[in-house]
Amino acid sequence: MLLSQRQFNSLSKIRFPIPQLIVLGFFFLIASCSTQGPSRTADIYPDKPKRYGEQRDHKSDYRKDRVRAKEKEATPPDIQLPLKSIADLKGFADDMDPASLGRAIDNQLAVMFKQDPASPVRLGDFTLTRGRLVETLEAFQKLLQKNLPQEEFNKKVSEEFLLYRVGKGKNKKVLFTGYYRPVITASPTPSPRYRFPIYQMPGKGFQSVKKQGGIRLVGSNSGIKQIRKNTEDWRNLTREEIDSKGALSHQDLEVAWLKNELERYFLHIQGSGVLEFPDGTRQGVRYQGSNKYSYHSIGKKMIRDGVITTSQGSMQEIKKYFANNPQNISKYLSQNKRYIFFSLSNEGAIGSGGGELVGGRSIATDKSIYPAGGLVFVKVRQPVLDTNNKITSWKPISRFVIDQDTGSAIRGKARADLYFGTGDEAGAKAGHYHEKGEVYYLIKKS
Repeated sequence: MLLSQRQFNSLSKIRFPIPQLIVLGFFFLIASCSTQGPSRTADIYPDKPKRYGEQRDHKSDYRKDRVRAKEKEATPPDIQLPLKSIADLKGFADDMDPASLGRAIDNQLAVMFKQDPASPVRLGDFTLTRGRLVETLEAFQKLLQKNLPQEEFNKKVSEEFLLYRVGKGKNKKVLFTGYYRPVITASPTPSPRYRFPIYQMPGKGFQSVKKQGGIRLVGSNSGIKQIRKNTEDWRNLTREEIDSKGALSHQDLEVAWLKNELERYFLHIQGSGVLEFPDGTRQGVRYQGSNKYSYHSIGKKMIRDGVITTSQGSMQEIKKYFANNPQNISKYLSQNKRYIFFSLSNEGAIGSGGGELVGGRSIATDKSIYPAGGLVFVKVRQPVLDTNNKITSWKPISRFVIDQDTGSAIRGKARADLYFGTGDEAGAKAGHYHEKGEVYYLIKKS
């Protein structure tokens, strides 16, 4: 199918004339999807805000400046791009319940209704507007509500939407990894049983200074001489300095204490979780911020060192190795200097696009390339579990998802991260997930 002049003009400017994008996967053993992130807000959907309540502030310091508007340039000539239509796809039926997709769309629209519709977003080498993404989600939601037979539904989607296969390379595949929201035993106070704290971000006035015994973080009213006042030197602290040397301890920054050092580390990798306290109560925690360092996979380091094989690179296998070799835990965890800070939250997992994630219906991508709020169709495989959460087989899946998140390990056109939800079953699927599949973005025709 070729893009007509009318369809071409309905999209924002195209920077370069390119063929459809195709994806070639690359290997990440553990994919990190920390949550959060805003776009600028404006009163631009006057009939919508009351429906969704007050706006929330989703901070995303580590993502700033990653998505930028392209510079204005002369209107390009009439360029026709080869596009793949929905009619060319096989197995187009959605394998999940429609209600879960409706929730994911509602969650993302609740945020996007409060954002500037004219702000530009990237879709590969296209530049679209945020308003076009909103129109796409609303139009698709109306189509879902008609509950059409599959054949008629396929026809309507083909008539009303343009479909873009994204990525790069000749194999037209995207590497999917998985993430989830773990439930972790925790305590609001430290004890010999609960020794491993998770921290909130240091506030203004905190500085790192040299003290006898190593680096310590002190506040502006501590009585200890500060250095470089009004800076944020705490962002230079590494995982080793924070966890092994106690650079943040006893500063009233502890959110809770965990029993297990590995559970704390993998909570950092997932970016959000649920704390279960001894009295049976539960409390959500979510990504608040990070230090200045980039993510590095400890699994890759362990494979290079020969302590595990490539087939043992899953979260479960890494935990098994450390259970048998606890003396190596600190050695390998310190290789990943990136450190995540948490805040308490009564919401579910929140993506970098600001919307609450839905298990099986939310994905994370590189937000310098793909847009938050994009409507996506994916074809990939998913594990089948027994009653003990052990993988017994794999099955093909095809479904619509919403692009709602990003992650420090999700980089490039060839990567996507599927959110599996909360708890052990979701973790069993996510921990072993490393599958190549197909990704298509849908954009409403004008």
